[in-house]
Amino acid sequence: MQKLKSVLSRLSKNLKFSITNPETFKEVLSFNSNWVRVFSLTLILLLGTALFSIFLVGGFDSLFNNEQALVQRGDLEEQSTKIETLYSKIEAQENYINNIKSILNAEIQQTLTSDTLMPDLIAVDVSGMDSKQTDAEKNLSQKIKDDMSTGLSKQKSIIYFGEPVTGVVSQEFNAESHPGIDIITKKEQIVKSCLAGTVVYVGFTRKDGNVVIVEHQDGYISIYKHNKRVLKKVGAKLQLGDPISIVGNTGENSDGPHLHFELWHDQKAVNPKEYMSFKH
Repeated sequence: MQKLKSVLSRLSKNLKFSITNPETFKEVLSFNSNWVRVFSLTLILLLGTALFSIFLVGGFDSLFNNEQALVQRGDLEEQSTKIETLYSKIEAQENYINNIKSILNAEIQQTLTSDTLMPDLIAVDVSGMDSKQTDAEKNLSQKIKDDMSTGLSKQKSIIYFGEPVTGVVSQEFNAESHPGIDIITKKEQIVKSCLAGTVVYVGFTRKDGNVVIVEHQDGYISIYKHNKRVLKKVGAKLQLGDPISIVGNTGENSDGPHLHFELWHDQKAVNPKEYMSFKH
């Protein structure tokens, strides 16, 4: 303890520090201080130098980081725009699927079962079946060609429908309780597309059996239920009169071979008999 006091006493003694010119030995600068103050001043200078160095290095890093941040921000904005576009497409697709589901008016099974259409059902040999155009379809096709040649189709949008099957209507259209008609026809008759379009749904529901939905021009959608087999896949392009399925008796709502046919326009069920004839 005594030694420590002695050391502190020596360090606290005032000393004169001077700077002289070595050639003339003339005193240039002098000041009085002690070793404690000298050590403190030296320590402060070292700390200041260190902090200043850190500040300089940090400034350069922040400059480079800002440039990188600007680049990353541009990438993020571009990705954000792409994500928003994808979300818009997904939302539109979901709305369309929900509309299709509401038209079906039945819960569509998410997991396909053994009763659902399989690839071997799609590869059906229709060579022995009556899939040729009827006289009425031939006349209708000729009328469309004549209208196209006269330029009538350019002046006014005219849509020609063809009946999917011919037979006897066993249950009429009712917008509230039965948004379609039931047609009893001969066994194994081919169901044809009532209008050119694209197959947008092929599947199986507990109530309606094998179902096909076709989207047409000008907001029309046709639905074919209780099919025995379906001959087309989703995405298939159809012309008027193309075979799409075979009349069947699938689903709980069917009590015999027949076709339940629905025609929708702008998401509203319409009476198919006002658009086509189903008589032999």
